[in-house]
Amino acid sequence: MDKRIWILAIASFVVGTVELVIAGIIDMIAKDLNVSLGTAGQLITVYSFVFAFGSPLLMTLTAKVERRKLLTAAMFVFFVGNMISIVSPTFTILLASRVILAASCSIVVVLSIVMASSIVAPELRGRAIGIIFMGISGSLVIGVPLGTFIGELWGWRSTFALVGTLTLIVTWAVKRYLPRVAPRPGIPLREQLRTLKDAKILSAHTISILQMTGQFTIYTYITPFLHETMGLSTNMISLVLFVYGLAGIAGGWMGGWSSDKLGNGKTMIITLLLHALAIFLLPFSTDSIFLLLIVVVVWCACNMAPSPAIQSYLIQTAPESSDIQLSFNTSSLHIGVAAGSIVGGLIVNHFSVTMNAWIGGLIVILAILSAIFSLQKNKSKSIDRSILGKL
Repeated sequence: MDKRIWILAIASFVVGTVELVIAGIIDMIAKDLNVSLGTAGQLITVYSFVFAFGSPLLMTLTAKVERRKLLTAAMFVFFVGNMISIVSPTFTILLASRVILAASCSIVVVLSIVMASSIVAPELRGRAIGIIFMGISGSLVIGVPLGTFIGELWGWRSTFALVGTLTLIVTWAVKRYLPRVAPRPGIPLREQLRTLKDAKILSAHTISILQMTGQFTIYTYITPFLHETMGLSTNMISLVLFVYGLAGIAGGWMGGWSSDKLGNGKTMIITLLLHALAIFLLPFSTDSIFLLLIVVVVWCACNMAPSPAIQSYLIQTAPESSDIQLSFNTSSLHIGVAAGSIVGGLIVNHFSVTMNAWIGGLIVILAILSAIFSLQKNKSKSIDRSILGKL
């Protein structure tokens, strides 16, 4: 694998850390800026909202910019966002910095996938995208605990100082080692949105929405699930989540390798089936910590594995609008995360937390049906003609 792919993976790791680390330092922020925990939680909500809905718009507005130049600029804006976070005297300014961070992060993540897929040969595309997702998963396993630890030692602002420093280093590496990648011909946002009228493309994005909805229906409440079913201590739950994160890193690579070797379609179906099965098995694995860890490994690995295959599938299905399709798909992932958290919350308010696993697994089954539908659907010729006419 081209070593330059790892630079893009590290870039995804750095920006992913800022997205996720808030959960570990949220109590420090609330206390320091004199707001409630619920109010501080809006830092996560606003970030996800800007990422999900800003990404397609920003990718359209920057469609004519050379890709390496755009990535470098986005990394610099991300650095500025971290600097604003460090000096934020009020919660409102910190919230504004989260908007800047989310907007720049969305460009970095999408461009990392776009550039990774363009640097390597087509037969290595799945593995290249998988490595990018390894970087995103790595931010959960390494970045978030490290950022939280530093925040506890020197204050929450020091966490953003660390990320800012890493951002400058990665920006230099991007500028120094990555090749120039010409932008694809610009397509108006209205025409790009019209691609979603194609059932094959829309159902591919729906896979990601449904899978993440099912995943976060249970993952959002995994701590109370483990408390209620096994009575695990906080330290043991941390161990479980650490194993979960490591499995996610492996899953990103596994999904990319499988999509190159077995094909995108088979990889999507197989990994989604295993993902649903692992969620269904969670309530039955609570008699033994060893059995639980085995199920958790399969659960997270197969949660991350479908994404490289889905994104490679979108590039293959809609090459003429692949940049915006990758942007739409990263938005789909964030929409699913938000939806899963909402669904999971509604369930735990009325039922035992174990019910979340059953509902989450059923929603992933719906993702499998969406994948089957997309694979069997022919791409609309009218959409093709409409887009190609603009080129």
